[in-house]
Amino acid sequence: MNSRNKGGGKMAGDTKAIVAQFLQAWQRERDHKIKICLFGQPGAGKSSLINELAGQRVARVSQATDTTRQAQIVECPDVIYVDLPGYDTSAFPENAYFSAFNPLQYDLFLCVFAGKLHRADVDFFGKIARTGRVCLFVRNKCDGLYDPSCSREELERRILQDVHSLVGPREKVVFTSCRRNKPAAERGLPELETAMGMLLPEARRDRFFRHAKAYTEAALLVKRDSAERSLKKFMVLAAANGLNPVIGMDAALDAQILKGLYRSIREAFGVNEKEVQPEGPSSQIVKKLAEGVTGERVTKGLTWLLRKKASGRAAKAIPVVGGAAVMGFNAGSLYFLGQKYIDACYRYALERLRAEIQMGEP
Repeated sequence: MNSRNKGGGKMAGDTKAIVAQFLQAWQRERDHKIKICLFGQPGAGKSSLINELAGQRVARVSQATDTTRQAQIVECPDVIYVDLPGYDTSAFPENAYFSAFNPLQYDLFLCVFAGKLHRADVDFFGKIARTGRVCLFVRNKCDGLYDPSCSREELERRILQDVHSLVGPREKVVFTSCRRNKPAAERGLPELETAMGMLLPEARRDRFFRHAKAYTEAALLVKRDSAERSLKKFMVLAAANGLNPVIGMDAALDAQILKGLYRSIREAFGVNEKEVQPEGPSSQIVKKLAEGVTGERVTKGLTWLLRKKASGRAAKAIPVVGGAAVMGFNAGSLYFLGQKYIDACYRYALERLRAEIQMGEP
């Protein structure tokens, strides 16, 4: 083997290692999920609230009043919700609570209450606030707010005033209801999700909005933006793999990158593989990648197909000759395939949301 081939082989190996490291880092990021802790008195509707945030029944809903003796952990693709037992109770007195549940591990706290804010919850908030943790106060079960002598706005103003007198005027309070007798926008759920996302560190905010149930078309557009940002990250991986000096592309790595991208897009829109599958020329390319085909002829053929089907930025991103052809094919084709799949998942999610709104489900 001449020095050129040796150099090319080394570069190919280095490129594979870089791509593999990127994929491993991406998987580690996926595994390191956002942790959200809900605390409050039994019966406040914490489990129902988790189900509304996740968009499906993932938490066990119970009518128990004071029997919870362990944390209820609900794990979703991007978020882990933890419903803690009551603070400073006979089961878990103040001095044993922190050692039993290590509450300082969480990214965000939700204090959920359905009546007067309990003194134990105020005390617990004070302890976590002193450590720099952020908390959002959620007055749940607002469908039951009624007083014939004053308006709903006045009732909420009084609750807000009472909460601020106990925890300080800077703390945000959101009013919600998990009873599905009204559209989600009238039950405070979109406002809750927005408030939660804005309280999270910026690095985790995007992941939360990817996870949260989209109750409005505006929320779906946020998910689309998130999916397109993920696409750009995967394009970097594809371009790096395209630097491989061997003619053609490393189909095994490309297939792995594409599979990860499609999974990321589906999770952003809350759809599964059976609901939205690649269509048209996309499916032909995926099939080629899955078969592990390589070689200049295949690369040129797929490049031609992409340039024929793509338009605008996608077509311009795909060179057809020279050493940049493979790199350009990888990045350009991934952009094309990813954008097509984002469009398909977005359309499906939008139709589903409109149907839910029409049926009064959200």
